[in-house]
Amino acid sequence: MGNDLKLRRWQDSDCQIIYEWRSNPQVLRWCFDQRTFPYEYHQKWFAGFLSDVNRVGYILEDSGEPVAQIRFDPAEMPGCYRISLAVAPGQSGKGYGGSILHLACKDPEVRRRALLLVAETMSDNLPSQKIFVRNGFSRAGSGEYQGFAVICWLMPLIMSAQPLMLQLFAEPSWLEDIEHILSVTGLALLSDETARIKLFMGAAVSSDELYSSIILHLNIANGTVLDLAMRYPGELKLPIEFFNVQTAVAQIAASLLYRQIHG
Repeated sequence: MGNDLKLRRWQDSDCQIIYEWRSNPQVLRWCFDQRTFPYEYHQKWFAGFLSDVNRVGYILEDSGEPVAQIRFDPAEMPGCYRISLAVAPGQSGKGYGGSILHLACKDPEVRRRALLLVAETMSDNLPSQKIFVRNGFSRAGSGEYQGFAVICWLMPLIMSAQPLMLQLFAEPSWLEDIEHILSVTGLALLSDETARIKLFMGAAVSSDELYSSIILHLNIANGTVLDLAMRYPGELKLPIEFFNVQTAVAQIAASLLYRQIHG
């Protein structure tokens, strides 16, 4: 890796090279979607990405040569972004993955758009896992996607001076993992009945709380699905499915904090 690294936004001329990278077996090996697509399909997707104000992509150049790419897509909850990154074929092991992640997460455009960053890696993709750990991401349990076992990662872009106070109605077996991820991300604290935000997990919503609090319900019978949101300060298209309860609660907390900060 050289000393002339430059991060820049995706542009029209990157369409071909990103397609070639994604089609290379070295890169495709770690894609959750293992299918290959005609270039015309990719062109349409790429044009749609560039025209979408809610998505952003970057290229890392070393002395003018493209060596890695990263993109940010809206995650399940508003105020949360999902990361996808790849190093150019033949450039693995040179530190480009960590460099593009570090630079992109510091970019003001990303920090304006999201409060929490979300990522998933295949359970056997150790190099990618090391990249996220070294860049301050916290492991947030596991899940399954497209038939692959995945590890989930979270990183807040700001640490709130006043984390949310959240009352959680859940089985005790869930509480330790949830309390841990909320603590390491600084997104929320579990509180008692004084908390205005109440999150029910697999439990019946209390009729006593229906008219005074922000009420959310996670259905965990078959997966982790947000199927009820009362007085959430924004629009949600329910149901919303998450990889696991840790990422669900963290994204919900981050989304509510993001609403408080940005309105």
